[in-house]
Amino acid sequence: MLGHPIHTLPAGNPERSIMRSLIHLSSTSFLRALILASGVLVGTPLVPAEARAQVRPDIPDPSDTIYEVRLSDGTVTFARLVAVDKEKVVLTTIAGGRLEIERSHIVGLRQAAGEVVNGEFWNEDPSSSRLFFTATGRTLRQGESYLGTYLFVFPFGAYGFTDRIMIGAGAPVLLGHAEPFYVAPKVLLVDGPRARISLGTLALFFDDERVGIVYGVGTFGSTDEAVSAGIGYFYDGDDLKNNPAFMFGGEIRTDRRIKLISENYILPERAGLIFSGGIRVIGDRIATEVAIVATASEGDSWCCLPLLNFTYAPGN
Repeated sequence: MLGHPIHTLPAGNPERSIMRSLIHLSSTSFLRALILASGVLVGTPLVPAEARAQVRPDIPDPSDTIYEVRLSDGTVTFARLVAVDKEKVVLTTIAGGRLEIERSHIVGLRQAAGEVVNGEFWNEDPSSSRLFFTATGRTLRQGESYLGTYLFVFPFGAYGFTDRIMIGAGAPVLLGHAEPFYVAPKVLLVDGPRARISLGTLALFFDDERVGIVYGVGTFGSTDEAVSAGIGYFYDGDDLKNNPAFMFGGEIRTDRRIKLISENYILPERAGLIFSGGIRVIGDRIATEVAIVATASEGDSWCCLPLLNFTYAPGN
């Protein structure tokens, strides 16, 4: 699908071969065009608003599945389907209430992504494939996507091509130019109930140059409580540096809307340490991140840079 089959790897050390293959993958002109195009497509409705307003969703048979139900008056509720006929739909809300609604009043219906905690529905974190900047071991599922911006001047996006392969991309807003920009493919290798491990790269392109980092990262725990650890090697062109950088971070969700996040680095060649901590406010489709960053190195330290990030997940 991406122009370079994942299973076609050069002989030799397998880990180093995978790293070099990912570096080569991130540099192709096809991938550049694909990322720039997908960033537009995932955020652009393909059906005119007038036509969408006239389309009523199919109503599935009753089950224990929790659905996000959107009504014509703008109300959104999370409920199970109890009974369905040609005229009406009977729902039970996660709080135990019972609703009887005319089918024509239901304008949106999709299976809810999340879980019920103490009688309250917690939306799935749409940005669980990353902490603030760095990747976690998780990937987006097929067809899922998000768009966002760092500090209002660095838009980015990501798209899941399969349940195991996703690609991110971003570029600063510099007088309408798309350079420098980065692409970040990631492949999920281990998908366990409490552990997800991925390999990926982040490649930055500018003035016909390409630098970046190739990495492996694992996330251990649930989407609400987890720790992540990774190791990465910087590269310049096809030259892979020998000294690794390390990442360690964590996330814990304290309620329906708030997740605490920390993301930290040990950089190579005595470059120092980078620390960050803050919160992610999780909405139905929009997540907001507020954090601070500090650094420390031999004989020097610095604090603090504030961060303000936003992400939007369209109808995944």
